[in-house]
Amino acid sequence: MDRRGQLVRMFVLFHVVLGATLLVGSVLTAWSGGHGDVHVRLLGAVEGIGAVLFLLPGTLRPGAWLLLLTIGVALALHLAMGQWRGDLLVYASGVAFVAVHGPAYGRVFRPAD
Repeated sequence: MDRRGQLVRMFVLFHVVLGATLLVGSVLTAWSGGHGDVHVRLLGAVEGIGAVLFLLPGTLRPGAWLLLLTIGVALALHLAMGQWRGDLLVYASGVAFVAVHGPAYGRVFRPAD
């Protein structure tokens, strides 16, 4: 396998792992909801929708925007409670990175140009 093919495959893997991780985290947040806080449940549900959209090639960018919005809100809420969540910045950076480059699913098995 050539180096470009490896890069594309790793990019797809990163995209899928990031999206799946955000989806699982959002479902857990929506399900547990900060001990019954309806606002936290709602934020988790919206983040879950964003994660699903982020995983689909045709809706990757709208999903990314939704994820960035919810991650930003979550970061602001945690900071207001005096909690530093650097992992949220890592998630936001990864989402922005994938959004800028777009979906690579169709390029995985395409021969190098």
